[in-house]
Amino acid sequence: MCYVGASSTSDDCLNFSIHLSRTLIDDNAEIRATAKLPVLMFIHGGAYFLGSANRPYYNPENLVRHAIQRSTPIISVAINYRLGALGFLHSNHAGNLVLENNSIHDQVLALEWLRMRIGGFGGDVDNITAIGQSAGAESISVQTMHTPLFKRAIMFSRTPVTMPAMTPNEHDANFLEQAKKLDAELVANDMINVDVSKIRDLAWVGLPYTNSTYFPFERPSMQLARQGKLAPRNWREWAKPVEAQIIGSTTYDGGISYNMMSKDTSRSGHAEAFTNIPQDVLGARNGTALLDLYGINSTANDTDALQRICLFESDIGFFAAALSLAQADLVSATYFHVFDLGNPFAGPIRNHGAFATHTFDIATLLGGDHEDKLPAHYALVLSQWRDRILDFVVDRTPPCARYT
Repeated sequence: MCYVGASSTSDDCLNFSIHLSRTLIDDNAEIRATAKLPVLMFIHGGAYFLGSANRPYYNPENLVRHAIQRSTPIISVAINYRLGALGFLHSNHAGNLVLENNSIHDQVLALEWLRMRIGGFGGDVDNITAIGQSAGAESISVQTMHTPLFKRAIMFSRTPVTMPAMTPNEHDANFLEQAKKLDAELVANDMINVDVSKIRDLAWVGLPYTNSTYFPFERPSMQLARQGKLAPRNWREWAKPVEAQIIGSTTYDGGISYNMMSKDTSRSGHAEAFTNIPQDVLGARNGTALLDLYGINSTANDTDALQRICLFESDIGFFAAALSLAQADLVSATYFHVFDLGNPFAGPIRNHGAFATHTFDIATLLGGDHEDKLPAHYALVLSQWRDRILDFVVDRTPPCARYT
């Protein structure tokens, strides 16, 4: 399953879009294949169960136009891939009938096609940068720990330790549970032949399969990330890493949880429910210090408490997780960035414009369908940021000092 529009879904997921300059097309509608332009390949997010590269806010035309205007044209590519059950449902008992982490395999297949064909569109097969946000960023990060099919990587707002994954035993149990819902007696064979709409109706959230090729660990953690142990054993002996990478987060990635929880009217008393957790985990003294740091107390109203709890989530679940991947020193030319341009659009979060929310970074970089609605004073900041990213994409110009 993949999302192909604002509300539609499809099982025809192995497709992508290509944006390039009109100057690459001659009077006979033939593409000038000798241009050898840098390629920026985008992998969308959505927690592995929703999202699509076709969403309007991912439209890269403004970024491509900006690149042309500064005389460094690029080719932009965005891929779709299987999500939810179609992307991650797996069991060891299914053998090769249902592979683990199909979403990642789809992305690798798209990259293989890109390397074979992008030259015909005027792209440089030896100058491909992969950029991903949220689940797309995690997808790229696990591929950098092999011999990736791209030269450079940009990862916004997710690493393998940001969200949970499932062990083989957990996947086996889930596989059988989902099979029962589909009345699949022969399990794998029946599930392959079942109507795709029934699998889609399972609404199962995709979770990566660990102890596998791209997730060679039992449980991801920031400690493992800092130690470089999210990568396969002795990987440097057989793999060639990317030449450079950018890792980062926004200052309010936790806003994605705020949006979901604030709409759930069945849940209340957020402050009271949360205050016990830090003290149970960290002890009374450290737990109290953390609550004081974020201004969370049991008497706070739900709106204030939830907003501050999600700020803590931003720091621990996204910023610290991204930092741990940078600290692993898996790629010598690693650059760390924090996106802090406030999202000015109205939404569930109060004080819109004060928070750099989840997805606002990639949507603003690409331009989407909203750039003309941004405040005028954003224009200079956005232009300068795009310049830094494009310099990195075109010829690996560092966007900032290396992370050390």
